[in-house]
Order: sequence, then C-alpha cells, then structure tokens
Amino acid sequence: MRLLKFLTVLSIVTMAALIYVHGQVELVKLSYAIEIKEKKLKDMLDRKERLGYNIDSLENPSRLESFLLAHKIDIVFPGRRQVVRVAKSTAHREDHLKKALFEKKAGIFSIFEFLSPRAEAEGFKEK
Repeated sequence: MRLLKFLTVLSIVTMAALIYVHGQVELVKLSYAIEIKEKKLKDMLDRKERLGYNIDSLENPSRLESFLLAHKIDIVFPGRRQVVRVAKSTAHREDHLKKALFEKKAGIFSIFEFLSPRAEAEGFKEK
C-alpha cells in the first residue's frame, strides 16, 4: 500500500515536472522565433528605406537631366502614332465586385472563426 502511494506521488511529481520543462522549452523556441522575425523586419525596413531613397533620387529632375546630358540622349515628345491607349477590361472590374460580395457574405460568419484553427503560411523559410 505504501509503495503504491509512493509511486502515485512520484508519477504526479514527474508529470508536473515534465509539463513545466515542456512549457519552458516552448518559451525558448518562441523567443528565438520572435528574435528571427524581428531581425527580418528590421532588414526589410532598412531595405524599404534604401529603395525609397533610390526612387527619390532616380525621379529627381536634376539627376535625370545630368544623366541625359552625360550620355548625350536627346528626348522628344512622341508623335500621335507613337502613343497607344489601352482600355481597362471589364472582367477585371467584375472580379473585384465578386470578391467584395463574397467577402461581405463571409463576414457574416466571421463570428465562428474561433471554432476553426488557422493555417500557418506554407512556404515560409527561415534563414
């Protein structure tokens, strides 16, 4: 009887310790994942800033003028027959309308989203 009581207490303490250790390991994994994602976000924001600067400098009229003069490029306005106008297709608009209507209908059932698990994005690769 004493041995059974001892084994029961020992198994309960062991299970509690395993659950605690599992929680701590998951916490460390999450902290590493957060750190990696913060680093990626920082890199993306830096890249966005550099690209914005590049766009601003490329669109700068004085830079364009100096580039054209340096390469001796002469610019003239296009003639009437050199311009082609393209109309937007109506299929593109219809797709947007159908999508908006579907999203509006799906919004009614959004209160039940907590019942279904959300899928993680596939194809996400960490370096």
